[in-house]
Amino acid sequence: MKRYTLIFVFIFAFVLSAKSQPKIEIVGGDTYDWKKVSISENPLKAKIQIKNSGTEKLIINEVKPGCGCTTAPLDKSELNPGEIANLDVTLRISAGQHDVMKSIRISSNDPNNPNKILFLKANVFQPIEVSPTTYFPFNEMTVGKEATSTLKLKNNTNKPVKLSKIEMTPDDVFINLKGEKTLKPGEEIDITAKTTPKKSGYFNCTLKINTDSPDMPEVVITGFGQIKESPLFNNK
Repeated sequence: MKRYTLIFVFIFAFVLSAKSQPKIEIVGGDTYDWKKVSISENPLKAKIQIKNSGTEKLIINEVKPGCGCTTAPLDKSELNPGEIANLDVTLRISAGQHDVMKSIRISSNDPNNPNKILFLKANVFQPIEVSPTTYFPFNEMTVGKEATSTLKLKNNTNKPVKLSKIEMTPDDVFINLKGEKTLKPGEEIDITAKTTPKKSGYFNCTLKINTDSPDMPEVVITGFGQIKESPLFNNK
C-alpha cells in the first residue's frame, strides 16, 4: 500500500511541476490587422499587450521584427504570472503597397511556444495607383537606340485629382505628360518615358508629379536599365 502511495505522490508531483511553467499570450490574438489604411497614415502604430498566462515567471529573450520596416520595443522583458508587457509596434508603409503582411518573432522561456509569431496586416489604399509596376522598367537599352517604357496611372478616388509640376530627371528623358492634367474618378492614363542613351552603363531616372490629393500629394516613379554598347556608335 505504501508503495502505491509513493507512486501516486510521485505522479502528482510530476504533473504539478509540468503544469507550473510560463506561458506567453498575445492579448487579442496572434494577428493585428489595421485593415484599410491610407499612405497619409504612415507610419502605422499599435500597442500590443504580451501576457504571462502561466504559473512561473516569463522571460522574453528577444523581439525580432521580420524586416527593417517594423520596430517593436518592449517596455519590460520579465513577467510574473498574470503580468502584462506592452509592445509598441511601428510599421512603415509606402506607395505601391497593397496587402501588407509582416511578422515579429517573440522568443521566450515558454517551453511549449519558445518562438511566438505576431503577424501584422494592413490593406494600403492607393488613391493614385501606378501599374503594372511602380517603376519604369527599361529592359532593352543600347547606345544610340531609343528606349521606351510605359506605365499606367489611375485615380482610385471618387473625386477628380489634378496633376501638376511634372518633372523628369535627367532632362534627356522625355514623357508624354506635360503641363497640368486632371484625372476623373476611376480614370486611367498611360505614361510613356523615352530616351536615347549616349553611353553604355547603368541608367536611372526619376519622375515627380504633384497632386491635389491630400492622401498622396506627390507621386514619385523611378526608372532603371542597363545600357549595352553599340558597334555603330561611340560608346564612351
